Amino acid sequence: MLLKRSLFTTLAALSLVTVPGMSIAPPKVLAQSAPVSSQVTRSTSIASILPAETLGVVLINTQNDRWKELSQFNLFPGDFAFPGAIYPTEQGASFAKDVQPWLGDQVGIALLSAKSIVTVSSVKDQAALSLYADRIKKSRTKAPKEIQHKGATILEFEPEKPIGEDSEKITKKPEASKTRFFRVPKLAIAVLPGYFVSSSSAEAIKEMLDSQGSLAENPKFQRTIQNPKAARSLVMLYGKYVEAIKAINQTQPAELSKLSPNTPLPPTFDPNLLDPLSQFYDTAEGYVWAEPTGLRAQFAVNLKQAVPEKLLSPIATRNQILERLPEVNYMVTNSQNLALYWRTLIVGLESQPAWKKNLEQARQWMQSIVGVDDRDILPWMNGEYAVFAYPTTKGFLPATTPNMNVAMGVMVQTSDRAAAETALSKFNAFITPRLGKPLVQRGTIAGQPFTNYGAVNNGRSLNFFSHGWTDQNTLLMLFGGGSLSEFNPKPTRNLTQTANFKSAIEPFPNANLGYFYVNQGAFMAFVNTALLPAFLGRSMQGNPFVTQVQDSLGSIRSISGASTISGDQVQFEGFLALAPRVKRQ
Repeated sequence: MLLKRSLFTTLAALSLVTVPGMSIAPPKVLAQSAPVSSQVTRSTSIASILPAETLGVVLINTQNDRWKELSQFNLFPGDFAFPGAIYPTEQGASFAKDVQPWLGDQVGIALLSAKSIVTVSSVKDQAALSLYADRIKKSRTKAPKEIQHKGATILEFEPEKPIGEDSEKITKKPEASKTRFFRVPKLAIAVLPGYFVSSSSAEAIKEMLDSQGSLAENPKFQRTIQNPKAARSLVMLYGKYVEAIKAINQTQPAELSKLSPNTPLPPTFDPNLLDPLSQFYDTAEGYVWAEPTGLRAQFAVNLKQAVPEKLLSPIATRNQILERLPEVNYMVTNSQNLALYWRTLIVGLESQPAWKKNLEQARQWMQSIVGVDDRDILPWMNGEYAVFAYPTTKGFLPATTPNMNVAMGVMVQTSDRAAAETALSKFNAFITPRLGKPLVQRGTIAGQPFTNYGAVNNGRSLNFFSHGWTDQNTLLMLFGGGSLSEFNPKPTRNLTQTANFKSAIEPFPNANLGYFYVNQGAFMAFVNTALLPAFLGRSMQGNPFVTQVQDSLGSIRSISGASTISGDQVQFEGFLALAPRVKRQ
């Protein structure tokens, strides 16, 4: 039971703070003292006090009845309620005792600008909030700085260093002198009528108070909130897609520098250079909600205008390549036209001097290791493609590791087989002298050429890499095991004919940019028979933690997703198919 709660808390916390490009940790929510008053009843959204031009906001529904919908599934506890652990609190606070009494029905984490992130909570009981405020003040060794701004009082607490036993003896606030091993960050808070606001600085709260208009009155936000999914959602997201990403790129260096002066900074990127559709992007919206068969999520980018057919047709896929995969797979993802995405990515990388240098170094490394680089491999991958992992007893991994019956594969279609053959010949010419000819076998299957790299021991293949053609324009590459004969001719029964795959993709439109699919039943069988014994050995037998992990993950039937472009939206959808809770008589 504890594992189930922890598992979902972790997943939920990640989903709440994820913005495309990076994850933002919400600031800790503390409270300011306020006059004691009666219960506060509010139905107005947090958007009412956020700026009209807010760059992005994640809205979290805190109502227990909404979260209890997840109790119908075996993955979650039967008495599941709003997971308080995902709500940011100060160190040592109890959500149930200190926060829940005053917390209203909604929490919002808003990105106002590159320098300002605020957390806003609705308040149902101002008196309970005042008690929490007093607790927070006592937990700090330094009095806060009071700032009056636009009729609101902002309390700003400076960061505090760790406290040890010696410092406890000299503090003037005994109630704040518990041993603390971590630095307490800077904090600013303000209480507004019916709302509580916090941030890492007073300047962020000032920016919110100085803004004009209300997000609730923004027509683009209204479109999001009026979506039928909004009323059902546990979590909802709204934002200006491109502007939010640019702001996050500016925020990253400053935030990471606070962790350590030597923290390596991730590269920033311009969406206009890396995405062929970015010129059409407007606002983004997202929803997470429960359905009778599982947990659904949808993230969409609204478009300023419809995508021209000349841009859409090269990336839309018919998903026909999936008919060439065997019926049982652990994981599959497919799409269309890697060449187009590669060209767009390269333009973006080469526009940045630092990235261009790294790209050149990566190419040199690839040439030294395998004799080819991205310029040899990707330009001809202009058709459908699939990346997959499937069970097999053939090849290097199954032959050398007990029960490690798995192979990775890439299948790709091309309209330029000559270019693909050139790349393969270049690779063969580089690898063969280094392996030796006895470790390279060539032949044909159904009239199409193939090449294996590895050995044969007692009649059993020990191939670690193979490539071959399954028809005139479809190339198959297998890594770590497997046999090309399992794919050519076509499998007698393929992936698209299986009930599990059909149910996994049922929520998604048929016309799309590709699927992502995990057959959880097959994957858990592999975990139980191969991975767990390999890492835990006999210690897994009778281990209650391992049993809980197996029970929880085993209640997931499949994990799937799809991306689509329809009308005025680019959508990314996800579906967690879950086993229902068994009702005991």
